[in-house]
Amino acid sequence: MKAFARRHALRLGLLLALALLTLRSVLRATGGVPAVPLDDAFIHFEYARSFWEGRGFAYSPGAAPVPGATSLLWPALFTLPYGLGLRGERVIWVAWLLGWTALGLLGYETRRASERLVSDDGALAAELMVLSFGGYLWFASSGMEVVPLAWILMRTARRAAEWLEQPSGERAKPWELVAYAGLAPLVRPEGVLATLAVAATLAYGLRGQQRALGACVLVFARVPAWLNWLFTGDTTPTTALVKWLPLSPYYASFGKLWHAVLGNVSLLFGTLLNGEVWSAVFLPQGSAIALWPALPALIWLGFRRGVKARALLVAWVGLGMLLPATYDSFLWNRLRYLWPFMAAWFVGVAAVADVIGLVVARYAVGFERVRLLAAGAVLGGLWSHLGWTLDDLATSANAIRSQQAELGHWAKDALPAGAVIGVNDTGAIGYFSERRVFDVVGLTTRGEARYWVAGPGSRFEHYERLGAAALPTHFIVYPEWFALPGLLGEYRTARHVPGATILGGETMIAYDADYKALGSGARPLAPAHDDTLLADELDVADLESESAHRYALFDATSLEDVALEQDGVMDGARRNREHERFDLRLPSAGTLVLRVQGEGTGELSLRTATAALGEVPLEAGAWREFELALPANGGNEPHEVRVEAHGARFSSLHYWSYRRAALAAGTSPGR
Repeated sequence: MKAFARRHALRLGLLLALALLTLRSVLRATGGVPAVPLDDAFIHFEYARSFWEGRGFAYSPGAAPVPGATSLLWPALFTLPYGLGLRGERVIWVAWLLGWTALGLLGYETRRASERLVSDDGALAAELMVLSFGGYLWFASSGMEVVPLAWILMRTARRAAEWLEQPSGERAKPWELVAYAGLAPLVRPEGVLATLAVAATLAYGLRGQQRALGACVLVFARVPAWLNWLFTGDTTPTTALVKWLPLSPYYASFGKLWHAVLGNVSLLFGTLLNGEVWSAVFLPQGSAIALWPALPALIWLGFRRGVKARALLVAWVGLGMLLPATYDSFLWNRLRYLWPFMAAWFVGVAAVADVIGLVVARYAVGFERVRLLAAGAVLGGLWSHLGWTLDDLATSANAIRSQQAELGHWAKDALPAGAVIGVNDTGAIGYFSERRVFDVVGLTTRGEARYWVAGPGSRFEHYERLGAAALPTHFIVYPEWFALPGLLGEYRTARHVPGATILGGETMIAYDADYKALGSGARPLAPAHDDTLLADELDVADLESESAHRYALFDATSLEDVALEQDGVMDGARRNREHERFDLRLPSAGTLVLRVQGEGTGELSLRTATAALGEVPLEAGAWREFELALPANGGNEPHEVRVEAHGARFSSLHYWSYRRAALAAGTSPGR
C-alpha cells in the first residue's frame, strides 16, 4: 500500500486538486446543490431507478419498455446507490466519484499505453494532457459515460499491446482481453471498437484452432442488441434511430449519405480539431498544427521503434473519432461523442513532440529533449482554457438545474399523479417529476423516434392516428423545437435562463395539452364531399399513408416536413416540392381533390402514365384546394400519379380521390 501511494502520490494529488477545483466551481454556481451540465445524465439516473423498482427498461411509470438506455452498464452502476437512498440530487455525488475515478484511470492508462511508443518524457506529457484537457474535466463532472468509455478503450489497447509483445510461449490466457471485449459495448455502442481490437489481437496472436477465439469474441458486439431485444422486443437503440444517419429516411441514397459524412469529417478536421467555434471552450485555436499529424507520427514512431502493434492499437482508438461523423450531428452536448477518443490523439501529440526532438537532434546533437518545449506548449495551451472550461461547466450545470430540474420539481408538486408529460428533454423532468413522460424525440418512449426524425408534420399526423387518449395531458417543451403550437393549450409556468448555450432554448414552458386541431384537416373543406364516396387518400407527411402509396421523398428533408395551420385547421405538409410521385386509386370518371400551397406564382400539372389529369394554378399565400375531373378509365385501380411544378415550388398537404355519386348508387355513367 505504501509503495502504491509513493508511486501514485503525485497523480492522485493532481487529480484530487483538479476535482476539488472543478466541483467547487459547480457548487458555487448552484448554491451548494449538486448539479450536472447535461440533461441526458438524468436519463441514466431514471433508468437506475427503473431497474431498482423492477420496471426494467420501462423508462417511467406506466410506460412500455424501450431500448432508450444507450449505455446499459452506466445506469446499472447507479442502481444500488439509488436503492440505498442516494436519490434526487444526491445521486450526482456518485456520478462525480465514478467520473473522476475514471479520469484518473484514463490518465494512467494513457501513460502506460505510451510506453515504448514515445519517450518517457512523452508518456508523462500524454498523461498530463489528458488531465489538463478541459473536455475530460467537463465530462468527468457531467454524469455521463464519456470518460469511462475513454478509459476502457485505452485500457483495452494497452493490455492487448502488452499481450502481443510477450513471447508467444509466455503469453497468459487472454481472458482479461475477452472481458474488455464484452464490457466495452455495454458502456456505449462505440465500445465495439474494443471488441474489434481484441478480436484482431487474438486472431493475430494465437495459433492454430485457438484463433477461433478471435472470431468468437465478435459475438460480444451483438450482446447489447440481444439484451434490448430480450427486455424490450427491439434490437436497435432509440438513440441510433434518432441520430445515426444510415437509419434516417432522408439519407437512403448512398450518395446523399456519403456527402453528409464527408461534410462532418471536413467539419471535424477543419474546425473542431483546430479549436474553433464549438470546440473553442476546450482547445486553443490553432490546435490543428499538433493534432493533424498526431496519428501519423504515432504510427511512424511505433514502426520505427519496433512496437507496431502498440502503435496500431492506440491509433485504432484515435480513429474512432471518425465514427461520430456518421451521426446526424456531433455538435450536441459539448462534442461529447468525440472526446472518448481524444486520449489517443494526445499520445499522438506526444509522438509529434518526440519527432520534433529527433529532427532537432540531427542538427544539434544532444538537444532531443527540445521535445519538452513542444509538449509544454501544448500543455500550456490546454491549461490556458481551463478557466473558460470551468466557467462553462458551472454555467451549464446551473442552467440545467434552473430550467429542466426546476420544472421537474414543479411538475411533481403541481400536476396530478396520473398526468402524462410530453417532453423534448426527457431526463431531469422525468426523473424529478416522477410522472410518466411522453418523449416526443423518441429516446425514451416506444415508437416515437421515427416520427421525430421525419419532422413536425409527420409527428402531427402520427398524433392524429394515436388519438388524444394516448397522448400527453401536458407538455413541458421548448415551443420552437416542438414546432406544433396548435397542440399547446393553456400556459402553466416557465423557466427562463438567459445565455446558457447548453440548453435547447432560453425558455422552457409548461402547457396543458390541446388536441382540438387533430383531425381538423382530414377531409376537403369546400365543397364538402361524401365520405362514403372516398376511394383513396394520400395524407402527405403521414408516414403510414406515404408508405402505403409509395410516396417518393426525392430530395425531401426533415426541415421541410411541417404542420401548417390555417383558420383553425392543421394538416401535415412537405414544403419546397418540385415534383411528386405516388400511387393513388383513381375511380373512373370520379374526382381528384388536392390541397397544396404555392410558394410563388406558377402551376402544377398532374398526370398518370396514360393520361393527363389536369393543371392547377399556384399562388403564394394560403393553401388552396382544387378539384380535377378524372377520365373514364373503366376501373378503380391504383395509378402512378406524377405531379410537376412549373414556375414555383409548392407545399404538398393532401390528395383524395372520390367516386361519382351515380356510380356509387349502382347507376351507369350514361344514365
